[in-house]
Order: sequence, then structure tokens, then C-alpha cells
Amino acid sequence: MSGRTADLFRAGLGLSPLVARLLEARGWRELSAATEFLYPRLEHTHSPWLMLGMKTAVERTRAATDRGEAIRILGDYDADGTLATVILRQALTSLGAQVSYRLPERLRDGYGLQTSAIEQAVAEGVKLAITVDTGIREHTALERARELGLDVIVTDHHLPGETLPPALAVLNPHQPGCPYPDKGLCGSGVAFKLAQALLEQGGLIEGAWPPRLRSYLKLVAMATIADAVPLVGENRVLARFGLEGLAQPVNPGLQALLALALPRRPAAVASADVAYRIAPRINAAGRMGAADRVVEMFFAPAAEAAAMAQSLEALNEQRKALCAAILAEIEAQALPPGPGAVVVHAGAGWHRGVLGIVASRVVERGGKAALVIALEADGEGRMQAHGSGRAPAGMHLHQLLEGCRDLFTRFGGHAQAVGFSLPAEQLPALRAYLETAGDTSLPVEAENWFDCELAELTPQVCQELRRLEPFGEGNPEPLFRARGARLAQAPAILKERHLKLSLEQDGIRHTALYWNAPDLAAWVGLAVGSRLDLSFRVEHTSHPQYGERTQLIVREIFVTAAAGADS
Repeated sequence: MSGRTADLFRAGLGLSPLVARLLEARGWRELSAATEFLYPRLEHTHSPWLMLGMKTAVERTRAATDRGEAIRILGDYDADGTLATVILRQALTSLGAQVSYRLPERLRDGYGLQTSAIEQAVAEGVKLAITVDTGIREHTALERARELGLDVIVTDHHLPGETLPPALAVLNPHQPGCPYPDKGLCGSGVAFKLAQALLEQGGLIEGAWPPRLRSYLKLVAMATIADAVPLVGENRVLARFGLEGLAQPVNPGLQALLALALPRRPAAVASADVAYRIAPRINAAGRMGAADRVVEMFFAPAAEAAAMAQSLEALNEQRKALCAAILAEIEAQALPPGPGAVVVHAGAGWHRGVLGIVASRVVERGGKAALVIALEADGEGRMQAHGSGRAPAGMHLHQLLEGCRDLFTRFGGHAQAVGFSLPAEQLPALRAYLETAGDTSLPVEAENWFDCELAELTPQVCQELRRLEPFGEGNPEPLFRARGARLAQAPAILKERHLKLSLEQDGIRHTALYWNAPDLAAWVGLAVGSRLDLSFRVEHTSHPQYGERTQLIVREIFVTAAAGADS
């Protein structure tokens, strides 16, 4: 049954009843807003000049370029930080700037902007430093920059503290008084806004969204999806058009990376391709202490870029092995979940670079937020705890840990991902705090299933569902439930682990895949004509050789009536 809003969407947008109901269920009420969501345009983005501090940042950067002063980009080692470094380096180079960059080495430097990076820049004659994806809470390092006479522009998207750092200019939509309309940009998104403003003032782009400016969107899209910022508003527009550009990359480094991550080269790159295939290879470099390889790959000629991409592939395999080993240790610990909303796992010898992804796996398996901590001796023999935290959808882990901020020697992040360090002797106090403060009163979103008839999923409707992409944080992929589907062919077992089903309802037939299906033997003898209830998502793939294909990816499936029985 559809409501009045769904009827409005059907009439005004020509949508099917299913997609119109889905939009209504997701909270869309105005025809104009739903139209902008389904049919985003680059004109829906905002001027970079709306960001507080942009005028000062551009004027100082242009002055440094005109005077031939050395500019140093100070980035971060994750996908967002490395891609932001690439974006700003490309823009500054095109303007003729004398630019270099420095990324922290994860194990040596740890999380955040280091004072040593500031001192090194000054010693090497740098006059202007620009941070990307870092710096908003780095008061100590930026105080040192002020002492040494180094101008610093901070570009970041992480949540600021009670006071802003002492920088020449701060570009961060979250800072107090910033009128920029969209607060959800990732670090690369903020860096892109600075690049856009620089290119505009430098006369290298004219008019609305010329090809030179569009070329940056591929990097912005990858960073936006990799950093799990909300894929709504401006982020949705940037990601949508960036994904379109990924289908035909020009940069040799990007071509080499995609050849390894997507060997079958789909005609269209989806957000899931970035999240699960491309981004892990970029992140692996930073996790394993080789973030520079990502930046250099994007500036390398084709012959060298292929070898660099292959090295990222090898690092990703090492990362997988380390994650598996730590997860095995965590499972062996068999710790009780405890009363709070956060579980804490700590171990000696754990590789710091993979703690975040291990924490994500713990969240997936247990449903609670997780802190995963590596215990290491410092140079003076004292044990230090270096950790990463992840939270389930809807929970604000950063806000929760702000309540025990005094325990940490380093702390930063955003709502669902944090990084921190503290003396190991403070771990009991951290656990005690989480047992009382980390309760289930924090909002956690449940999965939003949507009932439909399998027969409603016609080819036309499946094409309409693609208008909802890209999917991610803030715009989750629709999850459906259908009842009474008829088994049209005998089930097939794929690679001794997966199940392939042909399901039919009212003459509409779909292929359904159930990855790692339990009780495979029970399905072998299931008779054609049996009735099934299932929950699933709709997957669309497009390939130059194999064409377009739509299939159902099953979450759960149940036999409700044997063949021949009344249903």
C-alpha cells in the first residue's frame, strides 16, 4: 500500500509503485528534493568560497606560488589522506608551485600531525605547510610551527576540539561559524574545495565544471566512499560523477590499480567496488607503512605505475594475513562481552596498522562497538597502548570517548572511527569508564527491511533502483523481503559453498545467489515448485563482454511450503 507522498512521486517522477514507496519510507516528502536526489547534477554542489578561511588560504597559497616559496603538503596515511595529498599536489603543480609532501609512517609516527614533521619542513626551507585530512586537533605541532615562523593552513574534516589550533587559516566545515552548507565532506573533499578555489583564481578553469575540474572527482569519489562519510547531499553528487569517471580512467597509476582491483573491468564502477576492492588496496599501503607508494603511483609513468600497483597488491595480502592472526587471538581470548556498549581487546605484538580493520570485523561479529589495542614498550621501557575503535551504524563513538579524554595522550577521529594512544596502565580506567558510560542508550540504527513482491522487481524497476546509487553511509542499499517465491529450477551448488537459485513469481524470474549458505545438503533435494520466503538485496552488474545482469543476493531464505502444497 502506498501513501500520498508515494503517489506524488509516481505521478511527478514517473516512478514505479515500489520505488515510490521506498522513497517515502526513507523520509522523502518533497518532490523537488526527491528529484534532486534521483537526478543529481554538479550544479547541486556548493562554491568553495563559502567555506570559512578559504579567502585567506587561497591568497597565502597563491602568494607562495608567485614568490617561488617551498610548499609542503602534510597528509595522513589512510585512503582519504593519501588521495587528498594527490589532489592538492596535482592542483599546486598545475599552478607552477614548488610543492613537496610528507606522509607519516604509521608505526614510527603514529596518529596525527607530528611536531617532527613541522621541524623537518622548516629545516628544509619550507615557508608554507598545508595539512590534508589532519591538523584540526594538533595544537602542539602547530604551536611549534608558529614558534618557527612556518605558516600553516589546516584542511581537515574531523571534529574540532573546544578551541581551534593556531593556524594561519583553517578549512573545516565543522569549525564554529563556518557557513559552508554541507558538513559531511571527507578530507579529500575539503582538499578538493581548496584546489577548486585555487584553480579558479589561477585562471586554469572557467565556467561550470570543465573537464580539468571533473578529473579530480575520481579521487574524491574513492576517498568519500573509503572514509565512510555520509553519501548524501554534496557527497552524493561528487561520488556519483566520480564513479562515472572511474569507468574510463586516464591516469596510468589509476589504470594499473583498477586492473588489479577489478580484473573483469566492469562497464560501470559501483560504490561497493570502491569500498571492498579498490579502497582496501590503497589503505593497505598506509597500514603497512608505505603510504608514499600510493601518491607516487598516481604521478608515475605507465611502466612504473604497474609495478607500484602490484606492490600495493602484495601489501594488501600481508594486511589480510595480519588481520586473520589478530582475529584468531581475539577469538581465543573468549572474553565475556561485558555490560557496556563497547568491547575492548588488547594484545602485545599486534600490528598497529591493521587495528582499525580488525575493530570493524569485531563490530560485524558482535554488534557492539570495539576498541582494538596494541601493547608496545616505548623507548624508555614503559608499556604504551595504541588503539583504533569502530562503532556500529548510528553510534557516536567519538562523542562517547570524549568523556574520558584525559586518559589519552593522543586522540582523534569522527563519529564511528577513532584512533588513540594512552599509557597501558590507564587501560583499567578506560575499561571502567566504558562499563558505566558505554551503555545502550546511544542510538544504534537497525537494518531497514522493505517488503515487496518478487514480481515487482521487473527489469524496469531494477533500473529505477540504480538511481538510488551510490550506496553507503547515510544512503544504505535497500534490503528487501519477499514471500511466496516459487523455486523454478533445482538448486545448484557453486564451489561447494554457495547456493544458486532460480525463483519465480507471477511470471517474473530472478537468479538468487546465497553466498556461504548454511546447510547446503538440505537444499540439494528441494523440489521444483517449493515456496520460499527470503530477504535480499538487488545487485546489478555491467560488463563490456558479459552485458548487464541483475540478481538477488540473499541474506536469509526459508522454505514455507513443499512443492504441490497450497501456498
